[in-house]
Amino acid sequence: MADTDTAIDSSLPSYEEASRAGHEICQPTTLVLAGQSIHVLTPDSPPLYRLNLGISDLSDITTEVELSRVEPNKAGTGRDRHMYDLCYMRSALGGLERLPSDSPRFSIRRATRRFAGLQDLGMKKSHSLMPGSSQQVAVPIDVSGKTSKYGVPNFVKGGEAVFINKGHEWGDAEKRPLAVMHDDADKRHSLIVTASLPRAQFDMLVALWCCHMWEYGLANAEKVHEGLDGVRRKMRYAREYGFKGSNMGVGGAGFAF
Repeated sequence: MADTDTAIDSSLPSYEEASRAGHEICQPTTLVLAGQSIHVLTPDSPPLYRLNLGISDLSDITTEVELSRVEPNKAGTGRDRHMYDLCYMRSALGGLERLPSDSPRFSIRRATRRFAGLQDLGMKKSHSLMPGSSQQVAVPIDVSGKTSKYGVPNFVKGGEAVFINKGHEWGDAEKRPLAVMHDDADKRHSLIVTASLPRAQFDMLVALWCCHMWEYGLANAEKVHEGLDGVRRKMRYAREYGFKGSNMGVGGAGFAF
């Protein structure tokens, strides 16, 4: 759950240190998922991030996963800093109502406010000017649910896109290329970051990539007894997100910047 920051912890960074950390520049790199850890280039490298659950093997029942950043310490073992809660909403009012259109199915919610630049974001469908082309945007959300009819987190009215996702590619609000995702049928996932990013933007992109892997796993999971509900679920994923159940993963189209 989210860090309330009420306890005094001498190991926590000062305000000045946290502000600098949020604007630290991360260089282009390749990230790979290995179990519950995210590494640079190969699974045998030191982990950069850890998840409390295997993000690519979750069922439709799981609603929250914790993402922590592994920070160096004097012992050399690394310290897990809880950065984000990754959230999946299936419905509203405990399943009695369908999820409203102004609420995100997948979202990332800050677990700490000690680092500058981090935002609560949700994925939202966006219409493209190109016929037959679809994309999603990551926009700010109100996690309090105060402006939602059902009291659930919803998109901030008039909130501007922070990231744009089309197929396997991510861009910023100005459609500058940032990263490319790769998925395969053996649940191998990688994120090739092609641009230098401030630390906060890098953390948010990693969190959103984790949501993609979660979504990909749900869409491609083997169902022993699917029944009509399983068929409907696959049709919904295919319609909303372009999943095809192949090694192409999401979409398959390039990002036309």
